[in-house]
Amino acid sequence: MRPGLSRKILFPTLAIIALGLLAVLVMEHLNARSIVRQELVKRIDREVTLSTKLIDSWLQARVIDLMAWSRQEVLVEALTEGGYYGQSAREGARELLATLKTGYQQYESIFLANLQGQIVATSPHSGPTASTIALADRPYFQQAVLGKTVISNVIVSRFSDHKSFIVATPLLAQGRIVGVLGGVIDFKLFKALFLEDFKVKQYGYAFIMDSDQQVLGSSRDNETDLAESEYQEIRRRIGGAPQGMFSHDNSGREMLSVFHQLGRTDWIFVINQSLDDTLQPLSRIIRLNTVGAIVVLLLLSAIIVFLFRQLIIQRLQDMLKVTMTVREGDFSQRMALPSGSPDEITELMVSFNRMIEQLDKTVGDLSAEIEVRKKTEAALAHHQGNLEKIIEQRSLALQKEIGERQRTEERLVRAEKLEMIGTLAGGVAHDLNNILSGIVSYPDLLLLKLPPDSPLHLPLRTIKESGEKAAAIVQDLLTLARRGIKVREPVNLNTLITGYLNSPEFHLLQSHHPALRVYTDCAPDLFNMLGSPVHLAKTIMNLIVNGAEAMDQGGELHIRTENRYVDSALGRYEKVGQGEYVVLEIKDQGCGIDQDDLEKIFEPFYTSKKMGKSGTGLGMAVVWGTVKDHDGFIDCASTLGIGTTFSLYFPVTTQSHVQEIQNARKEEYRGHDEHILVVDDIAEQREIATTILTELGYRVTTAASGEEAIRLAGEQRFDLVLLDMILGEGMDGLDTYRRIIEHAPGQAAIITSGFSETDRIAEAIRIGVGQYIKKPYMISNLGRAIRNELARD
Repeated sequence: MRPGLSRKILFPTLAIIALGLLAVLVMEHLNARSIVRQELVKRIDREVTLSTKLIDSWLQARVIDLMAWSRQEVLVEALTEGGYYGQSAREGARELLATLKTGYQQYESIFLANLQGQIVATSPHSGPTASTIALADRPYFQQAVLGKTVISNVIVSRFSDHKSFIVATPLLAQGRIVGVLGGVIDFKLFKALFLEDFKVKQYGYAFIMDSDQQVLGSSRDNETDLAESEYQEIRRRIGGAPQGMFSHDNSGREMLSVFHQLGRTDWIFVINQSLDDTLQPLSRIIRLNTVGAIVVLLLLSAIIVFLFRQLIIQRLQDMLKVTMTVREGDFSQRMALPSGSPDEITELMVSFNRMIEQLDKTVGDLSAEIEVRKKTEAALAHHQGNLEKIIEQRSLALQKEIGERQRTEERLVRAEKLEMIGTLAGGVAHDLNNILSGIVSYPDLLLLKLPPDSPLHLPLRTIKESGEKAAAIVQDLLTLARRGIKVREPVNLNTLITGYLNSPEFHLLQSHHPALRVYTDCAPDLFNMLGSPVHLAKTIMNLIVNGAEAMDQGGELHIRTENRYVDSALGRYEKVGQGEYVVLEIKDQGCGIDQDDLEKIFEPFYTSKKMGKSGTGLGMAVVWGTVKDHDGFIDCASTLGIGTTFSLYFPVTTQSHVQEIQNARKEEYRGHDEHILVVDDIAEQREIATTILTELGYRVTTAASGEEAIRLAGEQRFDLVLLDMILGEGMDGLDTYRRIIEHAPGQAAIITSGFSETDRIAEAIRIGVGQYIKKPYMISNLGRAIRNELARD
């Protein structure tokens, strides 16, 4: 075979690979530094922006602290009252300030001063005595006396001789300023909070400076170096605009400075980063990539050349030799097949050998076949028109049949899948609730028998609560565990809602939104839940504040609580697992949330509010974290222009009410030797019901199926039938009750089920069943239902 195939295919292929690899390396060399530099600038800009927001939020929190404390009457009385009462008020003010300092460790000291700058009361501190300190010459004091809440520049504190800054706010009495309340914050603490994390920067650092171009603090502790004259021009450029970035030369290295002025003060947050040092590893990576690419190209070229010659060129040359003999009329030659597994060329050689054999036979028969073909073609010409029509009709019919069959199969697959899913979900819900009945009911029954001071009360309550939560835990096994709340105590959401609506924070919210109207619809029998009152109260506050701020022109805010049992998972904003829940629902008439934003509302620092108006973007993230820490779920539904509804699902607990229910049951749910037929296909369920009803004073007969229950009802009269809706493979509760009332018309009955109420349960109630209760049922629910049904009957 001529060597032209290598020149036409192999060499151009290798050349294309080499040129492509060279182009990639050139593009990488040209663009990598630019792209990495751009990404580095964006990252540093995000760090500066996020740090500025965080500092502003922290300073705003300190301002809110001082403004909230300034409303304490004892502080005003300490400045306005005289005599013995004034002395008592000042002593109370000192105790209050000491308490506040203990609870708010970020303050070095807290002081109360009159309009002349004299200290009236102060929290304990390590500096000079309050009587020797005068504040009238301090600019922040002078502004506070004029009615402003201010944050001072960084100064040397007269309380501790430390580098500090002060948050000061005026105190009002009947609309006039009577003094100033201030909090002293050690700047070393502030620096540790907001600059400590930047010490890990290998080629950069962060620092804060004021409007006078004075460096207040640096993550590298190089404040003295930054104050030198060589940095004067850099400080001037930073202080000349509220935010920005620029590059400059520093000892032959290109430096990038990104800065942003704080909103609460005139301080400026700055990050300096050495671009040359940061991008230095990139050059080494490019060189290594280039060397590696060349090595790979050489190896790849050698392998391709070897394989191409062995697998293609050599075998094609063998095929060419045999073809030349066939062309000359010699059909005796055959191609030698290579050993090993066959491939496409091997199959081609086998086919070529067969073709030679067929060609030899075909040439001999060709003349006779040509004659036959002539006769056949003449006959086919006559029927060609009809044959084409028949083929066309059959093709259309076949296509239609295939399409219909495909649609039928798709519907069958969907139907089988839905049936399988429905059967599985129903079986799990029913069987799991039957199993959990023992875990819930037996501890409840044992609590009835134990004396109030028994040490077994707590373990039994724990077992009972664990059983009630088990259904929700089964649905959430694959969810990664969150950090959890350390404080776990019984909490009633109604109490937290009432507490917040009566709090000063809510009254302040109403003063900012005078057109806001709040309506509550709280379930009086709301279950308790285990959780942290502080975190849950914060969640309620955040949702109410968000709802109020979503209604600029005012509107209605509805707060509702209820007990809800979810017996199959709900696919809402997130999947709500099976179990008993306390549900908190807060609904506003605000502007609503766009669907694109709905997926982002729980992300930290995400907010749709205008900057500077309200919030930092952390409120809904706190709500999300609190709900997850309490093993709860969130559902959010919103319509633009109509409003938003948040629904929070929390697992329930019965702690703190066990003893009261236990004491009441014996009096309220006691039977009077009535005869009850318990029908359930699960042996454990029959045993649980028998034990409970016997303890409550009833006579009990049990049946394991609908057929057995019908037989017993035909033999004797029962005061009441406790009938499970799902009875294994036999007839269900509805069919069983229909047969029972044929023997005993008007038979009193109660239906139980682990499912939500279905059409068949509704039909059973329509034909005479008195009540429907869900599994797992508590003694109180079962006892009340039986007494009510017997009284009705």
